[in-house]
Amino acid sequence: MMQTFRRIRAKAARSRIRIPQVWSWHLGLEPQDTFLASYPRSGSTWLRFILFEILTGEEPGFQDIEKRLPEIDMHRGRPPILPGGGRLIKTHEKYRNDYKKAVYLVRDLRDVVLSCYARAVGCNLASLVSKGDFDSFLLSLLEGRALAMGSWQKHSWSWLNSPLAKNGNLMVVRYEDLRQNSEQVIEQLLQFLGVTRDVRIIRKAIENNTVQQMRAKEDSAIRSGRHSILLGSRKSADEDGRFVRKGTIEGWRGKLTDAQVKIIQQYAGDALAAAGYEAGMAAERRPQSTTAALSI
Repeated sequence: MMQTFRRIRAKAARSRIRIPQVWSWHLGLEPQDTFLASYPRSGSTWLRFILFEILTGEEPGFQDIEKRLPEIDMHRGRPPILPGGGRLIKTHEKYRNDYKKAVYLVRDLRDVVLSCYARAVGCNLASLVSKGDFDSFLLSLLEGRALAMGSWQKHSWSWLNSPLAKNGNLMVVRYEDLRQNSEQVIEQLLQFLGVTRDVRIIRKAIENNTVQQMRAKEDSAIRSGRHSILLGSRKSADEDGRFVRKGTIEGWRGKLTDAQVKIIQQYAGDALAAAGYEAGMAAERRPQSTTAALSI
C-alpha cells in the first residue's frame, strides 16, 4: 500500500497538480525564517541532524528533525528554533521570492545522480521516471523530467544567481567541504544563522552524527517501528532500500562511463563549474555497467 501511495505521489508531483500544491506549502512563512535548501540526495538530512543537536542540546531522531527542522510542506505550527524567533525550514524547491535568507547545500551532480538512482530503485520508483536502466534515468534527470524540482543545473543556477546571493542572505555550502572540514563549515554556518555555541558542543554534534552513526540511527528507527516520512516504507536493513547511504565524495569515479561523464558535461558543465566543481574529469576506472551505482 505504501509503495502504491509513493508511486501516485511521485507521479502527481510531476503533474500540473504540483503548481498549486507548492504554492500552498509556502503559505504562512515568516520573514525571520531561514531555509536549508538543496537538491535531493545532497546531504540535507545529515546536516539537519547535526544542527538539531547543536540548537536543542538533544539527541536527534528522524521524527525529531521532521518536527523541529521541518520540510517546507510541514512548517505550519512548528516552533521557532533560531535567534529572533525564526524557524529553520528544509526545502528542495528552486529559489522563490518567499525565501528571504537561506543556506544552499550543493553536492557534485555526478554523485547526486548515482544516489538519486539508487534511492529510486530502492523505493521501486525508477519505472516512473525512466525505462528502468541507469542511462535512461540519467538523461531524464538532466532534462529535468526525473524529479519534481527539475534538473540539478537549473536548480543550482536558481540559487547561485538568486537575489539572496547578491544581498548577502545566501550561504553556499558544498557537501564535500562539509564532509572534509565539518567543524569549520558548521562554525561558519552557525555564524550566518546568528547562533553562538562552544566549539565543544559543535564537535560533539559532529561526532554523534557521522555517516556511520546516521546509518545506525536509521536501522534503530526501522527495528523499533517508529514512523518517519523520510524513511517511508523501508522494512529491512538491506542496502538497496536504505535512506542513509555511504555519502561518498567523488564516488562517481570508476562508476560512470566516459559516455555518461560526457553527457553530464554537455548538460551541466557550466553549472558544475559555477558551483566549484571541475567538470568533465575522466574517471580512473570504468565499470562494464552502472549497477555498481547502487553502492553509493
